[in-house]
Amino acid sequence: MKTVKILIVLFVFGAFLPSCVGDIEDLADPRDAIAKKFRVTETEVENNVERSYDDVISKDASEKTGIIFSNFNDNNLKVKATFDGKNLIINQQTIGDYIIKGSGTLTSDLKTINLQYTVDEEQGANPVEFSASYGVPQVAKKLKVVK
Repeated sequence: MKTVKILIVLFVFGAFLPSCVGDIEDLADPRDAIAKKFRVTETEVENNVERSYDDVISKDASEKTGIIFSNFNDNNLKVKATFDGKNLIINQQTIGDYIIKGSGTLTSDLKTINLQYTVDEEQGANPVEFSASYGVPQVAKKLKVVK
């Protein structure tokens, strides 16, 4: 009888433990958590100017931990980065007239990427620092017409 009581207590206790379903560790490829469309809220740090735009992150087929931003800084820049399941690193790269570098993290709920980066349009003369939050875009709800 004592064993049955212990099993019941363990079962009830286990039912109240937080679930780990949806953790990054559950994914075969951690990049699957961020390979999607995001709504970006970006702030130019010095002037505190904020803007929003969409960006799509995809997996880089040539790198096991590589990702590609398709509309980085709202300039249609294809920027490469690495992602280890939590941290993103944008190694310095030159794309056209831009020099870009930065880093960021994925939040524990797997819904938001926070990035800090610099974009220099003048090849080293005047880098501009940005802070951005990549969140899943909100889907507009269809309004019901009442007649």
